[in-house]
Amino acid sequence: GCPGVLAVLGLEAAAPGECELTRLLQDKLQYEMRLQYMKHYFPIDYTVQVQYEEVLRPSNITRLRNRTVSEAALRYLWFHVSSQAVLRIREVLPEKHPSWKYTQELCQLFDALGKEYSKYRQ
Repeated sequence: GCPGVLAVLGLEAAAPGECELTRLLQDKLQYEMRLQYMKHYFPIDYTVQVQYEEVLRPSNITRLRNRTVSEAALRYLWFHVSSQAVLRIREVLPEKHPSWKYTQELCQLFDALGKEYSKYRQ
């Protein structure tokens, strides 16, 4: 395994490709960067509507782990929910927005991680 952003949820990454991409995502998703690009650069009252199911909380992870959901399935769930959230944000950003490049880079990392997961499933 490797430490990474998944460690926040108590998950370990498995394969080397997944591990490296997770490390890159961890760097991009540091609190200071999220605060700058996903809060400070947006108007104070700006919101993106999400469904309850689109929010992944640590308590949900604990509940799923207690129901013996596999680590691999939990990693994939984190990937799916996180990548969909970034896509939702990117959909509303004009290219000139100061957060557009950051969001685009996150999308590319999530795309690469998705390709890693599709390899395992074949």
